[in-house]
Amino acid sequence: MTAKIAVAGVVTAGAACLVPSFPVPLVSSRRLAGGVHFRLSGTGYTVAKTAALLGSQVAFATYVGSDLLGAMAAQDLRERGLYGPGVQVCAEQPRSVTLFDSTGVRSGTTDLRGTPGLGYPVPVFDDMLDGCALAVLSNIAFTRPLIRAAAARGVPFITDTHVVDTVDSRHNREWMASAHVVASSHEGLPHGPVAWVEDMWRTHRTPVVVVGCGADGSVIGLRDRRRIWQVAAVTPRGIRYQSGAGDTLVGSFAHHYATTGDAVTALRHAVLGAGWAIGGDPDSERSPTAAVLEELVAALGLPAVRRLR
Repeated sequence: MTAKIAVAGVVTAGAACLVPSFPVPLVSSRRLAGGVHFRLSGTGYTVAKTAALLGSQVAFATYVGSDLLGAMAAQDLRERGLYGPGVQVCAEQPRSVTLFDSTGVRSGTTDLRGTPGLGYPVPVFDDMLDGCALAVLSNIAFTRPLIRAAAARGVPFITDTHVVDTVDSRHNREWMASAHVVASSHEGLPHGPVAWVEDMWRTHRTPVVVVGCGADGSVIGLRDRRRIWQVAAVTPRGIRYQSGAGDTLVGSFAHHYATTGDAVTALRHAVLGAGWAIGGDPDSERSPTAAVLEELVAALGLPAVRRLR
């Protein structure tokens, strides 16, 4: 079954460099054959790419720069079939640098240039929502006006608040108040994932809350059933590079949730796909295809799930 998903978010031109350890020792100059990597990343890009590789029809709302990095981004999107009416042009392509060590620990710096201040054309996104089962709206400022467009069309959307520490987050409030699914990292949560799920239920009546917990897998809460589960982490290829794992999880979850309607099973597929992704080098294609994920399920089964409440 193929679902149509609208994704709105940023594309980043990203460099990644292997370092011997953290904190990074000062070396004025070094040569590192095969240790510097460059490819596209960014929340919107990774979510859109992952869902498309798994078989979803993806309408992508984003910006590409009119600079050299933007030309590279545009070429990649065209090759992937993601360059459509939703791709707008801006002055400069967002960019990032990530340092990572041999254990997978990483430290990233992002420079979004002028994209947070742009006003994405709402009528363009409204047209993109035709026939969509689901949307994914990244929490970058240019998607804020698109929240109302999705609501007006009755298209449920997923958002990822990444590292957040309050259900009344000033930046994230509008996405959190309207989203059907709110995903976040466990890293900034004040009282742990279970308390966070319950707080989201009380404050925003969020139907589905997902928390990525790193080595502890992911937690999911379904408000209509008042149930919370934990999906165990799996790393079929070990851990090589973890940056973008959360975005891979959201893209995979969006695809499987849109096609099956089963949020818990969708998260189990997503955890497996994200666990596979972190075993690849930064230069490799780290979002699994439908065939790769099917092989993983056949070989390993879906990750274990247990109820927390």
